[in-house]
Amino acid sequence: MRSPRTLAWASLAATVAVVAVKLAAAWASRSVSVLSEALQSIVDVGVSMLAVFTLRVASMPPDEDHPFGHGKAEMLAGAFQMLVVAASCLFILGQAAARLGRPEPIRWDLGAAAMAYTLVSNTAMSRLLLREGKRLGSSILVSEAVHLRGDSLASAGVLVGMIAVGATGWSPLDPLLAILFALVALAASFRQLRAMVHPLMDGALPAEDVSRVRAVLEGHPDVRGYHRLRTRDVGQNRHVELHVTLDDDLSFVQAHEIAEKIEAEVSEALGGAKVEIHYEPHEAEMEHQRREREGS
Repeated sequence: MRSPRTLAWASLAATVAVVAVKLAAAWASRSVSVLSEALQSIVDVGVSMLAVFTLRVASMPPDEDHPFGHGKAEMLAGAFQMLVVAASCLFILGQAAARLGRPEPIRWDLGAAAMAYTLVSNTAMSRLLLREGKRLGSSILVSEAVHLRGDSLASAGVLVGMIAVGATGWSPLDPLLAILFALVALAASFRQLRAMVHPLMDGALPAEDVSRVRAVLEGHPDVRGYHRLRTRDVGQNRHVELHVTLDDDLSFVQAHEIAEKIEAEVSEALGGAKVEIHYEPHEAEMEHQRREREGS
């Protein structure tokens, strides 16, 4: 089974190869759109290295200073990654705008060859990271997949543009393409950044996951009721906390065993979430709630 760290290393290796090809092509072709792609790939290398380090931190077990684990390190790194991408897009926009004022002839054939290689490499890696990132619940792998998918689309556009420049001889098309795809990548980075904010703010699990929790509780024969259901989405580490009420005549040992079984069932329904259940006698809890209502 592939681990997040193994996938992050694979992404880094593939990105380094893409950087080498793009830099060589940018120097030889004098294309600003190929140069912009090369700069984006250099950013990719940096964020891929950050991903490898972050996944190591995020997988560390809870300790005295971090009793809920280190899962948010992954979201912090993912948010930083998107900010770096946005900054690189703004730089590319400036370079392309400057080139529009002084268009130069380019070697479109070299640029097209580099973009074809990049398109194949990034498309394959993006599909792998997206599939495995969703399976593993890794937001940083999904972020890398989204980034590489955007890079693939940009490479496809630049490839078409290089061919168009070769066919028409119109040099301004090169910086115009760089501007277009920088704007596309900028929009994608902000969308992904917005998605990172939810777990950083201790957002709840998606509605479908909460429905799975409720289905387990409402279908369990020993559960008389439940309340104070709270969930937290922290990337690979998801948390569920709730109170359940059980029959009053159960012994402490029996109630504890039932609670452990419910925790295991809820965890399994969510693919391995961390579940904490507080159990209470049903009639005593109902009486407590009745008094609270009367007091209010």
